[in-house]
Amino acid sequence: MRDLYHNILVSQHLSPVVSTAAKTSTAIDLQGYNSANVVFSIGLAGDTLSGSVYWTLKLQHSDDDSTYADVTLSDLNNSALTVVVNSSSLDRATYGFGYQGAKRYLKAVATPTGTHTNGTPIGIIAMRSVAAYSPVV
Repeated sequence: MRDLYHNILVSQHLSPVVSTAAKTSTAIDLQGYNSANVVFSIGLAGDTLSGSVYWTLKLQHSDDDSTYADVTLSDLNNSALTVVVNSSSLDRATYGFGYQGAKRYLKAVATPTGTHTNGTPIGIIAMRSVAAYSPVV
């Protein structure tokens, strides 16, 4: 099938939640898929984001779902390894990371820097694609 619906598998890995602490998604298992797009959905920050109060978004990968390491730039379709959400013009947005690396498992990590008192809503979804067998649904 040549439509998008039958060629990607969408799954939620962090239910949207207001957070003041680091958030890590559940494991994204890529078995049977050759690529993924992981999307962070960032809501309206309850704190004033700045150069000293911000969120850093990144991906980590693993062969065994036990030991995770940060992905390298060659594993991504992106031009940067991380996204820093450090101003009100950068919240209320989605940020995607296109993974093309060779590891089986991924996790998405949102890490706060500075004092976050009121929190920021964060959710994470994954879209796995280039399936070994289709349709995926």
